[in-house]
Amino acid sequence: MDNSEKKPSKRRVKAALAILLAVVFVISGGVAIRRYIQFQEAERAAQEALELAGRNTPAPTLAPTPGPVPTPDPEPEDTVPPDPTAEALAELDIGALQAENGDVLGWIEIPGTELSYPLLQAEDNDYYLTHNWKKEPNSAGSIFLECTNAPDLSGYHTIVYGHRMTTDAMFGTLKYYSGPAYREEHPSVYIAMPDGVYRYDIFAAFTAHVRSMVYRLDLPGKEAEFVEFCLESSEIDTGIVPAPEDRILTMSTCVDMGQSDYRWVVQGRLAQVYGAKPTAEE
Repeated sequence: MDNSEKKPSKRRVKAALAILLAVVFVISGGVAIRRYIQFQEAERAAQEALELAGRNTPAPTLAPTPGPVPTPDPEPEDTVPPDPTAEALAELDIGALQAENGDVLGWIEIPGTELSYPLLQAEDNDYYLTHNWKKEPNSAGSIFLECTNAPDLSGYHTIVYGHRMTTDAMFGTLKYYSGPAYREEHPSVYIAMPDGVYRYDIFAAFTAHVRSMVYRLDLPGKEAEFVEFCLESSEIDTGIVPAPEDRILTMSTCVDMGQSDYRWVVQGRLAQVYGAKPTAEE
């Protein structure tokens, strides 16, 4: 075959490559545009939740410094120091959110961060990975409780899930707990429920395998073993050692790409319940 027969073939290859690159560019651009639109929709839904619940004032930059190891039961109201975040969250209109979506349990917030959202629970752990709090399809998802957890946070171990967004939305800010400075600035996570505001003090943060002990809920008699595992795994040392009777909150989000079997977890110990309603026995 002479050169005159080869040249058209090379031109065809170059043309095909150019077309292929153009298609890839268009597809990539379309994906980027879709992600941008999804993010804007997620931001809109989050803002609607803030307005509907009445969370119109910014959260304080600092939460109270965790004190001595407490029990999970609330102290008498006259002995509890004032907490601006708890007072503000106690005023939230959770009922207004629940009227919009019955899956809303309450509100979760870490003061001074992007994390301030409705807390939901579905019949499975898949639905709110791809739907916002208004049940609209959205890749940013929602912050939601493990489907088998008690919806009133009464269990020993409560797990909450959320996406790790690159914009720091949802659980995107949790990655900063890999260093002690961030935890010192943001030592607590709050959950506002219809019966009171729960404050959990952060005590551990680490990467965990999805089949590790940190994802177990059936832990009767193994509380000490569970706490030991969490403290030994933690990348930060807070000085907080949960007691066997303390209730534990685990916030779980994804890690870097390519690590599908691992999650980044940040854990807190229930330190105080503000404004809790007395039980019938009381």
